[in-house]
Order: sequence, then structure tokens, then C-alpha cells
Amino acid sequence: MGTVFGLLFAGTGLFLLIRGLLQFRSSKASRDWPTIEGQVTQAMVDMSIDRDEDGSSSRKYAPLVIYTYAILGREYTSDQVAFGSKWRYTSRAKAESKLRYQSGEQVIVYYNPENPTQTVLEPGAVGGAWGTLLIGIVFIIVGGFVLFNTVQGIPMK
Repeated sequence: MGTVFGLLFAGTGLFLLIRGLLQFRSSKASRDWPTIEGQVTQAMVDMSIDRDEDGSSSRKYAPLVIYTYAILGREYTSDQVAFGSKWRYTSRAKAESKLRYQSGEQVIVYYNPENPTQTVLEPGAVGGAWGTLLIGIVFIIVGGFVLFNTVQGIPMK
């Protein structure tokens, strides 16, 4: 049982670590991407409900910015403000305080010339990539600890 748990934990950690590193790489590259003018079509706080295993629920709020832009006559839509995880808050007021754009606002869109659907409004920003990296490292350490103890025959309590 310890081997399976350790492998799952370490594997999940490795996945999160790689994801965080890719977010950092993309965020760094985005500083050099070409830009085009876009327009914010929606700026609002999005509410979702999380349900726990015991059936209880909690509301989570996240700033949501949707913008459009056109490249070579083709129109695109995106909600990616920066690289990294999108933060969710338990307070609507906190999410509203993080909303930095307004509907109708003209914005500068940084786009990947090799994939024009990959865009950001804030190049180089990494958002929750630090959290993804740290959680990945913790999972790898815990998984490695469990695997090491299992191989050594040390019982887990």
C-alpha cells in the first residue's frame, strides 16, 4: 500500500513540477512576443461552488477578464491574463479587488507567433506558478519519503 501511495504522490508532484516549469518558460518567452491591440469584452467576478466529500459546499470567486483580438483578419477570444494558476477567493470583495481591467477597455495583447491562441495581457507574470512548483516539490518529497520507508521496511503509522 505504501508503494502505491508513494508512487502516486511522487508522480503527482512530478506532474505539478513540470507544469510549473513550463509556465515559467512560457511567461519568460511572452516578454518577447509581438503585440496587437485588443478589447476587453467582459470583466467580472465569476462565482463557482465547490462541493466537499461530506456534501458541504463553499463559494469561490475569481476575477474573469475576457478579451478579443484579431490577427491577420481572424478574430480570437481569450481569458488568459497571465501565466500560472488562476486564483480563486472565498471573498467576492477580494476577487473584485484583483480585477484590473474594465469592459470596453483597449488592451495590449501579447501573442505567441507560433500559436496565436496563446496570449497574455501581462507578459512575464507567473501568477500561481510558484504555488504549482512548491506543491509539486512537497508532493515529491512526501512520496519519496513514503517510498524510502516502504523499501526500508519501516511501517507507516
